[in-house]
Amino acid sequence: MSTPKIPLKLLDPDGGWINAPVHVSELDGQPILLHFWSMACEDCISQFAEVKQWLEVFGPQGLKVIGVDVTRSEQELSDTNAVEDFARRHGLSYPIAVDDGSMAKVYRVTQHPAFLLFNAEGWLRYHLSGRDAAQKVESALRLLMHSQSFTSAAQAP
Repeated sequence: MSTPKIPLKLLDPDGGWINAPVHVSELDGQPILLHFWSMACEDCISQFAEVKQWLEVFGPQGLKVIGVDVTRSEQELSDTNAVEDFARRHGLSYPIAVDDGSMAKVYRVTQHPAFLLFNAEGWLRYHLSGRDAAQKVESALRLLMHSQSFTSAAQAP
């Protein structure tokens, strides 16, 4: 299976953004963690604490976290207030795209939560999903961020 680059055009979902929109220019040269979840998913909710912790640890090293709420209703798509309230209640301050399912389909996300980790060049390196995904994501993040630091250091003058 090939490792597709992140299709940046998908980061402009019709449903809108919670917190702040992500602009393509912000992602150049940055490792990206796409975090697919649903408000009705208890496993997703239980893993939000880890996602916030990863952002604290790896954010200063350049990691960008983008949440993707895969909606189940037309109401969520047309009025993002419910998603915004949900994000606020759970302390999610990173950008969140409200997806009608098209992003999930492109990335073959069939289970929530799902974590897609892209390197700084935009290539998909890890696709992890399910109840125990967070445990595996932490290891993947450490490997990816270490290789990113090594690559950056090797290219420094």
